[in-house]
Amino acid sequence: MSAPAEARHRLFVCWSLNDPQDEKGIRVISEAIARQQDIPGVLSIQDGRRTAQVDWEGPEDSFDYAMSLTFDNFDSVRAYPPHPIHQALVSLILELGSNIKGFWTDL
Repeated sequence: MSAPAEARHRLFVCWSLNDPQDEKGIRVISEAIARQQDIPGVLSIQDGRRTAQVDWEGPEDSFDYAMSLTFDNFDSVRAYPPHPIHQALVSLILELGSNIKGFWTDL
């Protein structure tokens, strides 16, 4: 099934933090995520901590932080992973966390 013409290319990523209470580390990661906006083709970014309280059982609780990026076209999607600003974010996440999981989608 192909994506509708108005679909946007999106990246969703979540990971575990070595210390979920490290406010300085979380601020540094959030700032690095915000810098992703400087990469050509990134239209929007959202990020935040996992919600600590829910009213139903079953949410994934092994991840502490997540981000979502929306891209303008597929060429931008392909150019994103090797971009130096993105690579700096990956290095930072691996320094302060682990277990990175992500996927691309067209919504």
